[in-house]
Amino acid sequence: MELIFLRIAATLIATAIATYTDIKTGYIYDKITYPLIAFGIIINLIEGEFTGILLGGAIFAIGYVLYITGKFGGGDVKLFAGITMTMPFYMQEFFAVNVIIFSALTATVFYGAFYTIKYARKGIDLEYNKDGIINAIFAGVIIAAYFILLNSYRIIGEGYISIFALPVGFALVFMALEKGIRKEFFLKKIKLKEMEEDEIIAYDMMQEKERKIFGEFKKVIEKKSIEKITKAGIKELLVYRNLPRFGPFIFAGTIIALLFPGLIFAGV
Repeated sequence: MELIFLRIAATLIATAIATYTDIKTGYIYDKITYPLIAFGIIINLIEGEFTGILLGGAIFAIGYVLYITGKFGGGDVKLFAGITMTMPFYMQEFFAVNVIIFSALTATVFYGAFYTIKYARKGIDLEYNKDGIINAIFAGVIIAAYFILLNSYRIIGEGYISIFALPVGFALVFMALEKGIRKEFFLKKIKLKEMEEDEIIAYDMMQEKERKIFGEFKKVIEKKSIEKITKAGIKELLVYRNLPRFGPFIFAGTIIALLFPGLIFAGV
């Protein structure tokens, strides 16, 4: 019983500090995530519980793929791995899954509303976002059909659908306008000497010569990438900067997952 309180305390402290640093600097530092990962490993070894360590490793592996493809921040990945190792289960549920879902839901609602309103004030270019709008409509039809099918077989109830309706709606709107939002608010042209590691490459905005340097998979700049860029004679590069902070929503997701265990998979 004492160990579960230690697990909860460590998770809350780490996610709270990560929220502060992410808001202030835009980074979740290794000095926050590594101690949480180490704590999770140690406490699982003390209890002779290896599932949490394996699950944490799996979360890290999946997260790393999302990181190098520019979908997720490196600090976020390490923080989720630490949460998984420290709190693999809570109230007989996979705690990290609940945290990830709640984090995604709250972030989707907030940023979907925030950037859609901000973009609308500047003027939405429907033609520029045409492909995204079509994809969002197509995705919306598939998601609606999926939930209707599950509800018709009583696999999930209407209450369950209502939990996801709002965030899914915001997610579809953001998906429809993502290309324009990225261009208006995150796209930056920077000089090579100003480039930092972990920059997110604006791959969709690049010229063919620049794309060949990075290939189709990696979207995050590393030391090797900078060397290739230098040799290719490229002096400036388009990147996405000042991307939305996710740390605060990981903390929010942790709080919700602790207060409302069973909410996601209860089939309400």
